[in-house]
Amino acid sequence: MLQEQGARNAAFYAFCVFLVSYFLHVTARVQVLGMMRLDLVLATATALAIVLGRQQNTSRSPAGMDPVAKRLWILVGYILVTIPFVEWPGSVVHNLETYAKCLCFFFFVVATVDTTRKLKVLLAVYVATQVWRVLEPLYMHVTSGYWGSFTSLGNWEYMDRLAGSPYDIINPNGLGFVIIMTLPLLHFLIKPDSTARRLLWGGVACAMCYALVLSASRSGFLAFVFLCLFVIWRSKYRAPLLAAAVVGAIIAFTLMTGLQRGRYLSIVSHDAPGAATAEARITGLIGDFEVSLRRPILGHGLGTSREANAHFRGEDLPSHNLYTEAAEELGYIGLALLLSLIWSFLRACQKAQQMVNASPAADERLRFLHNVADSLLVVVAVDLFFSFASFGLSEPYWYFVGGLSVVTARLAVKLAPAVNDTSGRGSESPAVRKSRGRRRARVLPWHAAPGVGTR
Repeated sequence: MLQEQGARNAAFYAFCVFLVSYFLHVTARVQVLGMMRLDLVLATATALAIVLGRQQNTSRSPAGMDPVAKRLWILVGYILVTIPFVEWPGSVVHNLETYAKCLCFFFFVVATVDTTRKLKVLLAVYVATQVWRVLEPLYMHVTSGYWGSFTSLGNWEYMDRLAGSPYDIINPNGLGFVIIMTLPLLHFLIKPDSTARRLLWGGVACAMCYALVLSASRSGFLAFVFLCLFVIWRSKYRAPLLAAAVVGAIIAFTLMTGLQRGRYLSIVSHDAPGAATAEARITGLIGDFEVSLRRPILGHGLGTSREANAHFRGEDLPSHNLYTEAAEELGYIGLALLLSLIWSFLRACQKAQQMVNASPAADERLRFLHNVADSLLVVVAVDLFFSFASFGLSEPYWYFVGGLSVVTARLAVKLAPAVNDTSGRGSESPAVRKSRGRRRARVLPWHAAPGVGTR
């Protein structure tokens, strides 16, 4: 099997440790590490290791910028150039630090993952941290009755809701988001193709779905329904999967408490408890849209949707919709640039699949890259749906997924021709091999390969 050549691993493993510390909030769990600013130390160490590794690897030929990075830099440049012309330039400057932290997730993934083995490890680390974020509060709920949050149902009636652990920062809707985003990648990593794997997948998935019910997140529930329908639509076994989904929904509905059933029924019923808060989501969306029309071209400034809503809508809340959030903060030009960036994620995953499908060689690593691209397509589709009820412009997950799409496409384009070349040499004569050796083709970067990055 052809061996992949990667750079030194110091930056990659520093980045993996950073992911664990960041998502599990280690600094909140260990006060000394918080005083040491561990996350900042790990991010700095990762950046330094990347720079030093590139200086030592002087023989590496520079590659052009891929389409995803180009569109990301265009978005960043737009944000910086429009600072003097937005409503609150000072707020934008203050919020740039948060946005820069999000960008680190993209550039760290792109700069450190250069082999399929590293991609496997990174995905395993990321999914493990997300599963922990879900199972920890669920375990605390089962063992000690922990909830973490509550919501009003109207008429002085309240309902407990499961949120993240005391060390985490996610509310019930955030917990639902983590569950929906993790399930496709978890299924891909576990690969339930044996009895033991099916039991493991079923146990973890059921526990996460139970946590979703306890969170009483209506947006999470709708996103879960969308995820199930999307997976069923893309499957060859639509009828059995649809039947299983219906049976599972009936069982889950009968096991819910009255308040939980009412919470989800409030999505479609005006008489169910909590219907007023569901209606408030609709009126809030309309209000956010009206605020965005105050400055439709350049927006109010990065990270200012809460400030804009407080001033012009009387609600001291950020926009709970990615699309109105981007429109309020960046204007509709910025929204178009953001959607173009997300579209490039999908294009990169599709190109990775095309490269693998066009390869006649059967290689485990190519199948792995094809499955990664397939899982990322599901994640992006579900995230786009969930974003109708969640902000995300200055959240790290979009940029992390973007980085994963880039390296998946890059590895597919680099590996597929090399594997095909190696597998084809076994049947060649010595004279043909010698001739091929004298005219070795240059491997193009993924965006420069024929048909890649073009519509």
